[in-house]
Formats: sequence, structure tokens, C-alpha cells
Amino acid sequence: MTLTTLLDQYQGVIYSELKKMHIYPGSQDYDDYFQLACIKLFETYKTCSCDALLEENRYRFVNYASQSIRWAFLDQKRRDRHLGDHEEQSDDIVVAVETGFEDEIAFIENYHQLIGQLTIKEQRFLYDRFYLNLTMTDIAKKHDVSRKTIHLWRQGLQEKAQFLKKG
Repeated sequence: MTLTTLLDQYQGVIYSELKKMHIYPGSQDYDDYFQLACIKLFETYKTCSCDALLEENRYRFVNYASQSIRWAFLDQKRRDRHLGDHEEQSDDIVVAVETGFEDEIAFIENYHQLIGQLTIKEQRFLYDRFYLNLTMTDIAKKHDVSRKTIHLWRQGLQEKAQFLKKG
């Protein structure tokens, strides 16, 4: 089969590009990027103006395939980063406050009531996320904890803030 032969002959190109992008076996995205590279290798073979399986075309095809795979990796990383940023923004608490005087006083009273119920860690999350406008990842790095821990802090805050919805 041509595809198996192609993969056997040019698998080194895939490993080289994975290494250049610092994607190593054991990393959580390795299999996804390896599959993406295989797909790109096959697409490149189809669109190449020369027969990649012939030895005299090897150097030309390696350059073409390497570039195609590298661009696919960069596009995927860009998409992953964009999705991560979107996830960061879309799943936070949104509290709309009208600018009326009575509304401001009610907000301040509710805020003080909420702060009194929060743990120190939940207060840190509230400050970092809404005052400093840090992402979940930034907060995790700042406090040297995992993102899952930050999500737990946020979950605690959301549970204690339920009284705000009831009015």
C-alpha cells in the first residue's frame, strides 16, 4: 500500500517536526499532533508535483512535507489557544449591576455578605479573576496550584453566591 510505504519512508519528518514544536511522547497532545502530521503527510503526498516515493525526489518532498506539517501544527496550536481563552472567559460568573444609587448600595451589602461567607482561597479567586482580570491559568500559576484547584475555588464561590440570584 502506498500510504503505509509513505509513512514508513517519511515518519522521521513527523518526529522531527514534533520535536521542533516541543511535543514529546507522553505529553497529552502527542497522539493528536501525530495524527495531524500523518494526515498532512498524506495530503502533501497527494498535492506534491513529484513522486515522493522516488529517491531522487526525497529531498524536495521532505522540505515540502516539513513545512506543511509545521504550518498545520502552528494552526492547531493557535486554535487550541483561542479555544482555551474562550473557555476561560465564557464560564465565569457574570453579575450585572445597574448604576442606580439604590442598586449600588444593595450590591455593596450583598458583596460584604458574600465576602463574609467565602474562604481565603475563594476570596483570592474573586480578587484575581475580577479585580486583576486574570485567567484561570494565570491564577493557578500565581498560586502554584492546578487549574482544577482554581475551578474548585470558583465552584465554592458560585455555590455561596446563589443567594444573589434569589434577591
